[in-house]
Amino acid sequence: MLKDLNLVGGMTNTDWLNQFHNEMRTHKITQGQLAKTADYSRSHLNQLLTGNKPINQQARLRLTLALRSLTGQNNVDVCIDYLGVTFKSHDYEELVTELFQINLNHFNLKEGARYGYAATFKCGEIDVLLSPYQDVNADGYDPSEDSGTMIELKGQGCRYVESYLRQQNRTWYDFLETCIALDGHFTRVDLAINDRNGLLDVPTLIEKCDRDEFTSRFHGFRDNRTKQWKVSGRTLYLGSPQSEVYFCIYDKAFEQHQKHPEIAIEDQPIRTRFEVRLRRKRAAAAIKNLLAEHDPEKVVFGIINRYLRFLTPSHKAKSQWATDPRWDAFIGNYRDKLRLSTNPEPLSYAHITRWLKKQVAPSLKMLQLIDQYNGTTELKAIIDGGKLTQRHWDLIHHYQHHRNGVLTDSEPSETSKKSDYADQSK
Repeated sequence: MLKDLNLVGGMTNTDWLNQFHNEMRTHKITQGQLAKTADYSRSHLNQLLTGNKPINQQARLRLTLALRSLTGQNNVDVCIDYLGVTFKSHDYEELVTELFQINLNHFNLKEGARYGYAATFKCGEIDVLLSPYQDVNADGYDPSEDSGTMIELKGQGCRYVESYLRQQNRTWYDFLETCIALDGHFTRVDLAINDRNGLLDVPTLIEKCDRDEFTSRFHGFRDNRTKQWKVSGRTLYLGSPQSEVYFCIYDKAFEQHQKHPEIAIEDQPIRTRFEVRLRRKRAAAAIKNLLAEHDPEKVVFGIINRYLRFLTPSHKAKSQWATDPRWDAFIGNYRDKLRLSTNPEPLSYAHITRWLKKQVAPSLKMLQLIDQYNGTTELKAIIDGGKLTQRHWDLIHHYQHHRNGVLTDSEPSETSKKSDYADQSK
């Protein structure tokens, strides 16, 4: 019952009360604690729990949320899941050194980049995008087309950077302060709220949107239904992807199961993710407020509460409808204060080996046995013919030097071509 809030209304009062009492005993929760958290008087709560007063679905949900709160099962955390920062400076050596404190020799340079940049200076999941105008005094220099240098960290890039921050005893706050000190301009930041215990239910939220049981400053909403959505996986978007504020709520467990099918949906660490995607002025303002307050709860839910609220319909005018209980718990009631979390993920082949064991090993074993029976070397030929990408070489290089995916040594990367790029830009 505590794990799946959708089950709260799906049983008789007697069965529900029996389960609820069992949960209270298991977690050693007293009626006094429960009454205070649920905002009931002791006498009223006692009448509900003894069955002397009828207990409807709303009361069940309220008590379940209170009990989950007392056992820490409503808690959510927020992480930075995308960061885009641009700098006027072309001195990407200094930017990389100051921001990441990683030896430059661990970066590899490749021609071509996104957003009109000329090249990418890359280490693991860190992308540094370089302007074609490395020499502002060169013939043909056009300052209006000069986009400087951009740091782009996608989801895995953020987790990768956190590996370094942890080793360096730094935090995201330190990193963002350094960006500002280097005159960085924040173009986008995604703040992702991780619901690890099913507090939000995406299909229910979409149904509420369909029934107009919400208020919003956005002009519209849309949902993206996967082919298997009936068994799992839906996504709700609110706002415009081009606007400065955009929300995305989706089934993270299903998404990760699609990427890593060896891990069952119910075993995924995050059930639902709520992404607050901010661009331009909104991104800069959010970073400024984070650094000023060091209070992600205030910053993130200040934005959410301004733009969105889900409601419980009643016979009253819509302006008087109460906030939906589960949404109320999500935005701050019945849970601990939100914290800015880090989930460091260095370059790792854990997913690769897990996938091999679960999905590929039987086929490899079959080919090996066939080779033994026939005296052939088909399996070796397949392996020898495999083409390694730069990411594969990065993994080999990192683990070759026993860094477990985090480069902290001063040994040069064999594929670093920084000086070549500097020559080409003249």
